[in-house]
Amino acid sequence: MPSMPKHEPEESSSVTEQEPVVEAGNLFPVLDEPETSEGSDNETKRIEADNVSVERTIARRISSKQRRLSLDEYRATFLRVPKIADRKPVFVSGEVRDRLDEIVRRLGGRGMSVSGLIENLARQHMEAYREYIEQWRKL
Repeated sequence: MPSMPKHEPEESSSVTEQEPVVEAGNLFPVLDEPETSEGSDNETKRIEADNVSVERTIARRISSKQRRLSLDEYRATFLRVPKIADRKPVFVSGEVRDRLDEIVRRLGGRGMSVSGLIENLARQHMEAYREYIEQWRKL
């Protein structure tokens, strides 16, 4: 009887086909603190498969208390009603306007508007990158 060739199972590379799933602990990063591995909710692992290097991020569960704290932090930073004295028009796409309007309606308080959200976003951005902007301006 002829012998049949041995069939070796192929290694499945489903890891390389999947995008890493990341669940953020905060809605936005803290800019002035260096990132450390302590207190990180995510764990990154490097996998070698068929000469292809893949990084997988394993997300850990975030408690409802942590989510509530990050929402409170987001509201305090971006959803407080600003005083805008000298208003000027700013144009954004309809899609962006609709998404910002949804954020304001769902998360913002009374008196909050898309204009106020954009004002807060711009002020936060300018403050966070103030030093870099000054350096780049001198180039």
